[in-house]
Amino acid sequence: MTTLDDYGGWPAVLATLAAGRDIGAGEARAALGAILAGEATDAQVAAFIVALRLKGPAVGELLGLVGAMRDAATPLEIPGNAIDIVGTGGTAGRKAHALNVSTMACFVAAGAGATVCKHGSVKASSTSGAFDLLDVIGVPIGAAPHEVEHMVRSAGLGFAFAKTFHPAMRHVAAVRSQVGISTIFNLLGPLSHPGHVQRQVIGVLERSLAPDMAAVLQATGSVRSLVVHGDGRFDEFTTTGPNLVVDLNEGKVTEYRIEATDVGLSPATPDELRGGDPVANARILAGILAGEHGPKRDMVVLNAAAGLVVAGVADDLAAGVEAAAAAIDDGRAAKKFDEVTTLPAG
Repeated sequence: MTTLDDYGGWPAVLATLAAGRDIGAGEARAALGAILAGEATDAQVAAFIVALRLKGPAVGELLGLVGAMRDAATPLEIPGNAIDIVGTGGTAGRKAHALNVSTMACFVAAGAGATVCKHGSVKASSTSGAFDLLDVIGVPIGAAPHEVEHMVRSAGLGFAFAKTFHPAMRHVAAVRSQVGISTIFNLLGPLSHPGHVQRQVIGVLERSLAPDMAAVLQATGSVRSLVVHGDGRFDEFTTTGPNLVVDLNEGKVTEYRIEATDVGLSPATPDELRGGDPVANARILAGILAGEHGPKRDMVVLNAAAGLVVAGVADDLAAGVEAAAAAIDDGRAAKKFDEVTTLPAG
C-alpha cells in the first residue's frame, strides 16, 4: 500500500501546496489517509488544510481525498436509488440565522416518493446543523449503521450521522475548530456519503466549485446529480435570484441558470429566509408540513424538487415543484415526518 513517505513525506507535499501547485490524487489520498489514521501532528493537519484552502482544490486532489474518506468510513448498505440533498456549508448568513433547508427538503422529497438517506452533522459555524434539527424533532441521530439501513428501507428516509460513519474525523476535529474557517472538509462531507449514493443534490458556497464538484461526481460513478450555487450567497437552490446548476445525467454534464419564477415560485429576499437555532427551525418545519405558505416553504419546495429530479421521480424542476408542493398539501410529507420520528429501531 502506498504511503505518504513514498511521496517524500509531509515536507514535500506541503512545499508543493505552498508553492501553489497541485499534488496528485495518490499524494492527496496518502496525506489524508495519514491524517485519518492519526499519524499526523496538529501542525501538519493545519498546514495541509489551510494550504489547500489558499490554493484551491483541483479535481485530482478531490478524487484522492474522497478516496481516503471512503477508505476510512464505516460501510452503509442502502438501496441504489437512494438520494441525498446536502450543502457544503460555510454560508456567511447562516452564522446568525441558519435555515436547515436541505434537511427540511428531505422530508418533502421522501413524502413525494423519493428514497432519501441524508448524510450530515451538527453545527460547526452556523446556528443549526442538520443533525441539531433532527435531534430536536426526535430523530435518533446516534443510530447505528444497521438502524439507518432499516430506516431507509422501511420508511424511505434515513439519516447517517457523520460522526458515526466517519469516526476517523476525530483526528481533525480540534484543528478544524481552532482554524475556524471553511476547509476542504466542507467539500468532502457531501462527496463522502457512507452509502456511496449515486444521486445527489449538492449545494456549493463558491460558484467556481460547481464544475469541479460535478467532475468528481462524474468520476466516482454518479448517475444523476445537480450541483448548485444560489445567487452568489447560498449553498443550495434559492428563491432570491439566479441559481447556477451543473447537471450530471448519466455521464453528460450541462450547465444552466434557473430562477424561482421559472418554475412557478415567487421571488424572495434573503431576510425572508432567515432561520435560527434548532428549536426555531423545528417550529418552521412544523409550520411548513402543516401547510403554511410563504418564502421558506417555497425554498424548501424548490430544493425538494431538485431531489425529485435526481431521484427520477420528476422529469424537471418545474414538475418537481408541483410534486413537492402536492406532498405537503395532501399530508404525505407530514406523514413521513411522523413515521421517521416514531420508527422503532431495526
